[in-house]
Amino acid sequence: MKPDFLSPSKVLAIRLFGSWADRYATKFLGIKGPLLESGLRILFRTYVSMIMFFSFFAFVAALPLTFVASRTALHLDGLLAGAATVVMALGAAAAVFIILYFYPSSRASDRKRNINANLPFAINHMAAIASSGVPPNVVFKLIAQFGEYEEISKECAKIVRGIESFGQDVTTAISQAAAEVPSTEFREILYGMLSVIKTGGNLKTYLQNQAKEALFYYRIQRQEYLEALSTYADFYTAVLIAAPLFLISILAVINIIGGKIGGLTIDNVLTLGIFIGIPAVNIIFLSFIHVTQPEQA
Repeated sequence: MKPDFLSPSKVLAIRLFGSWADRYATKFLGIKGPLLESGLRILFRTYVSMIMFFSFFAFVAALPLTFVASRTALHLDGLLAGAATVVMALGAAAAVFIILYFYPSSRASDRKRNINANLPFAINHMAAIASSGVPPNVVFKLIAQFGEYEEISKECAKIVRGIESFGQDVTTAISQAAAEVPSTEFREILYGMLSVIKTGGNLKTYLQNQAKEALFYYRIQRQEYLEALSTYADFYTAVLIAAPLFLISILAVINIIGGKIGGLTIDNVLTLGIFIGIPAVNIIFLSFIHVTQPEQA
């Protein structure tokens, strides 16, 4: 991976924590793969140094704020104020550490979903280009120029850059790009293209077969999701529409008879359910639908 120009924060992080990053590098091996697949143009040692630097910076920056909070909001004095200050500052540092540690994995996951969503159409496009008889590097160049495929176009641009800017042969450029692709499906296709090129096979036929297979699985995935949506719709109707109406009816009857639930009046229960309970459950349900739906190309 080609390193980018180091910003001042990166330089400072390396100077202050570079030796610590080398010492504890084995503790951070879990982010090495995701860091490559995330597309972040930053070296492993540099990123580990930045995690340490920004965590330490968060701790130092949080100290005066947490001290003020412990004295004014919590009304603590002496050792209790000092202990609360340190604990809250450590919490801020831990939060920054966790966010930075898992950020490459989150970014790699987003790239993987984007690649898989566009893969059937990109492979079909590559097959159409290859059918004209152009060499593989031209196929990648045209896909790289077609920005509609987003992350796939960026991966193809890496291959083109390796060939045109660094003088690599097409097989080396493909091999390097495939090693850093977060999508298993696209990686297998790239390695398949690599095998076809090395053995002198028919690239057009290979890509056409892969395009048909990718479209087939794409249709199956969409069909399965539509069937799941039908089940979700039944669940929503029963639990989030019929059940609240039924409960409101029961509570209205209880309100006429008189009584309380958990120390709350029926009016309070109805208010909490209508303005907090039902909206909260709907938000959770919609969030679940959003998370489980396949990404649109």
